[in-house]
Amino acid sequence: FQLTTGKILRPLYDSCQKDDGSGDQRKGTLLLELYALEIQMYTETKNNKKLKELYKQCLNVKSAIPHPRIMGVIRECGEEWEKAQTDFFEAFKSYDEAGSPQRIQCLKYLVLAHMLMESTINPFDSQETKPYKNDSQIIAMTDLVNAYHRKEIHEFEKILRDNRKTILDDPFIRTYINDVLNNIRATV
Repeated sequence: FQLTTGKILRPLYDSCQKDDGSGDQRKGTLLLELYALEIQMYTETKNNKKLKELYKQCLNVKSAIPHPRIMGVIRECGEEWEKAQTDFFEAFKSYDEAGSPQRIQCLKYLVLAHMLMESTINPFDSQETKPYKNDSQIIAMTDLVNAYHRKEIHEFEKILRDNRKTILDDPFIRTYINDVLNNIRATV
């Protein structure tokens, strides 16, 4: 799969370079679209090392006007919780602006990042996220962040148990939710 994709993407990457091998800044938008394709591929194959490399490369593209959906894909793979929180928020806004259902997943990740960075600010207080606060796919995360802020460990665990499908079936959330639980336990 990766070999075939590489054969397809290589000529496209080459078209984004000048004859001397340096990047053609006039083709920044195309380059970001190619990176977004690769990000989606490496997300599926769970190649986090390559995701980090691609994310850093995306940050170096200066001259581009990408579609919000492309920026959503790119921002979704950011790293470090404070930076990730910002990236998830930007990804959420990009997906929301593009009308993509992916905004719900990014909003869940935004809530997770808020809890992992031990923020006391409720992520649903912003005007962009507030309309989704009572969305059927988000309500469990709303309840989770509220229990987190009140440091109610038993309520937090109950919400996780009762909403296994909407929260713990997501592999990304499942990977980090124990860290959130440990944060709560440390403060109780």
